[in-house]
Amino acid sequence: MRRPKDPGEVWVAVRKKRPLVYQLTSAVAAAFQAEVTAAVGASTIMSAHPKEARVIASAADSLLLNTGMPTDATKEAFNEALAGLELERPCLLDPVGYGVSPWRTAWIDSILSSGKITALKGNGAEMALLGGEEGRLRGVESSKARNLEEALMGIVKTKDGPSVAVATGTTDLLAEGGKLWKVRGGSHLLPLLPASGCALGSVAAACLSVADPLSACLAALLAFRMAAERAKGSPWPASWKNAFLDALAALKPEELSEGMKDRIEGPFELRKEAE
Repeated sequence: MRRPKDPGEVWVAVRKKRPLVYQLTSAVAAAFQAEVTAAVGASTIMSAHPKEARVIASAADSLLLNTGMPTDATKEAFNEALAGLELERPCLLDPVGYGVSPWRTAWIDSILSSGKITALKGNGAEMALLGGEEGRLRGVESSKARNLEEALMGIVKTKDGPSVAVATGTTDLLAEGGKLWKVRGGSHLLPLLPASGCALGSVAAACLSVADPLSACLAALLAFRMAAERAKGSPWPASWKNAFLDALAALKPEELSEGMKDRIEGPFELRKEAE
């Protein structure tokens, strides 16, 4: 059975390489995503213009596609970025709002059908719906998700589907290769930050440029939860956001290596109903 890399090793590799992450994302989330990308030691470029998306993607170390706040040009820009993505370069899709409208659902389905998505990360409701189970959104936030483990198994078993499927929540769930991993810890303040889930996608995309999908996503999930635990200061979201960014930037590789022992659980066999 393949084991993931030590998260500390992934952290070292990101800071050594300083990968360029091309992020096509929501205007609401972009600033925070740029901040967390810099905090972990990576670089970012953000352009949603279709006429340059292919060129930028060809020069990037990884690509992040976030479907929040789509515009008339978004679909074309996504297609151009995927077309420019070099062979073996990873792409993370954050299917924000999957299920919120028939148009967005069909659009996200078409992105997945490209066969170029390395990792898929969403909230519980989005991932449940993507896996053919029951999910309910309130806006773009998750309010209900059923049979989530089965949904994740369905996603990673899809032909030409992503190698890894992640559902964030009170406990983060990750499915890969027929196995399930769980990541615990964090702070109740993290979900109160607008775009915190989008920002997690940025960190995962940076990690994907230096590690396999399982190792990269586990490292990103763990780093976010540990930084949230260590963020000190005001209990109010606006001030706490700055403390979180500082804690993320200050995380040391050896702390991640130690932290995985009581925060990452797995691998587990998914329930038989999922087979």
